[in-house]
Amino acid sequence: MILKLSQIAEKIGARLEGKDIDIADLSTLDDPQPGTLSFVASRKYQKKIAECPCAALIVPPGLKSDRHSLLVMDDPYLGFALSMRLFHPDHRRPPSGIQAGTRIDATAEIATDVYIGPNSVVGMKSRIGKRSVIHAGVYIGDNAVIGEDCFIYPNVVIMHNVVIGNRVAIYAGAVIGSDGFGYARRKNGFVKIPQAGTVVIEDDVEIGACTTIDRATIGETRIGTGSIIDNLVQIAHNCRVGAGSIICAQAGLAGTSVLGRGVTLAGQVGIAGHLEIGDGAVVEAQSGVHRDIPPGSKVFGYPARELLTAHRIEAIISNLPDYIQRIRDLERKVAELESKIRQEPFD
Repeated sequence: MILKLSQIAEKIGARLEGKDIDIADLSTLDDPQPGTLSFVASRKYQKKIAECPCAALIVPPGLKSDRHSLLVMDDPYLGFALSMRLFHPDHRRPPSGIQAGTRIDATAEIATDVYIGPNSVVGMKSRIGKRSVIHAGVYIGDNAVIGEDCFIYPNVVIMHNVVIGNRVAIYAGAVIGSDGFGYARRKNGFVKIPQAGTVVIEDDVEIGACTTIDRATIGETRIGTGSIIDNLVQIAHNCRVGAGSIICAQAGLAGTSVLGRGVTLAGQVGIAGHLEIGDGAVVEAQSGVHRDIPPGSKVFGYPARELLTAHRIEAIISNLPDYIQRIRDLERKVAELESKIRQEPFD
């Protein structure tokens, strides 16, 4: 595909400065390619512009270049993302049809323009909506519902009674609707609590590879509209994730955790069970959350504390060896003074 810069500018909401040239692809400043469109996120990268072989750049207001045509907008990174979508579609859509080796129950309802790859299984009374793509080796359990324009990648498991909304992408190896971790202790071991609930994934959600979302004990585990879940995330039974939230890789939510709207959990965050994380809260990487987090808060650490307090504590901890040595020096000086006082006669 080849687009004029003016066409790109119109579609991404940028202002064109310079020649209206043809663009066939994009590249980054770390690996710039001749004739492509790249972006400059901030002025600190301005030194790279002089030698950049790209034909055009997406830049913030006030940044200039004599060598390039420019697309000017407040958020160049967003502009790059929108431009990428013009040249590279989100998902590959194969021609509709059911491939050899699939096993589809006679009671399942499959829209006519769906693609189902080889060796997939679709259970009794399940439904798959229009234009959805089910890649090879996917298991869809009984009474599961998959909406329209979904992309389910290879070896995904969607268990019985799970409900998937429209325009949902689930990447390879994810498991949606496995049993929650529910056990009661007794004298000689444990009693498994039946996990009789379900999982509901709302519209426009992305779920990363090898992520697991457990079904509720009773009721539902729910992922809100537009949320993005990275690879290798664990979401336990009866959790609720608010719309527009982001959960990064290796984060884990214990049972009945509730995330508000627009929450961000960075990588390897752990959330204890039965907690509420307020709207817009940000939990920085490797934090352990042991209490409710108010809306709009930024926290960090183990245990997670208010961001500035946590960073001050971390700074103090890094200086502990020096502080300990200074205390030892002071103790030695005090001991020397006490010894000297004891040795000197009083008048």
